[in-house]
Amino acid sequence: MTIIGITGISGSGKTTVARMLTKMGGFVVEADPLAHEVMQKGRPAYDEIVKTFGTEILDSEGEISRPTLGKLVFEDKKKRTQLEKIIHPKVINLTTALIVHARLSGQHKFAVIDAPLLIEAGMHKNCHTCWLITASHEVRLARIMARDSITKEAAEKRLATRKGDEALKPYANTIIENNNESLHELKAKVISALQVVLQPGKRDK
Repeated sequence: MTIIGITGISGSGKTTVARMLTKMGGFVVEADPLAHEVMQKGRPAYDEIVKTFGTEILDSEGEISRPTLGKLVFEDKKKRTQLEKIIHPKVINLTTALIVHARLSGQHKFAVIDAPLLIEAGMHKNCHTCWLITASHEVRLARIMARDSITKEAAEKRLATRKGDEALKPYANTIIENNNESLHELKAKVISALQVVLQPGKRDK
């Protein structure tokens, strides 16, 4: 089963593309919800995160408070790297298990890994092809501000914490621009890219 890795900076529209691929018959794994799942009490990353960052990150129920943890690591690259080293292997293991199950079910033509840190986590190595979804800086800002109800300054800070397109492009087999096109136009681009990937005997990696 062909595995497509999708990545892109926040506000680029990668999840929109991934959901289009679901409707086209793909089995889609979204990495962000899995990252949230492994941090829950009793799940694989919980104890290690609490040991690393302290009990002050816990809420009244003993669960990891993502806003508190996020604030702690947001502007501290070292702490953010520590957190990612804990979470990434667990998310990769879950993703692999889900894709193996989907492959065995025989119900899907292809699988999709939707992960903002696809490259940084090394998940692209498990994909046959990598798609980078891009958009202009201003379009990304507008989308993030509308989606998360935050100021332009907060959106700028969020974008500044991640690598830009130029760092991701060398890993991309396909680049899809998603600026102010309609969903119909974006869908046409996705269909075209998918047809290339699913050609008999065609795999980029």
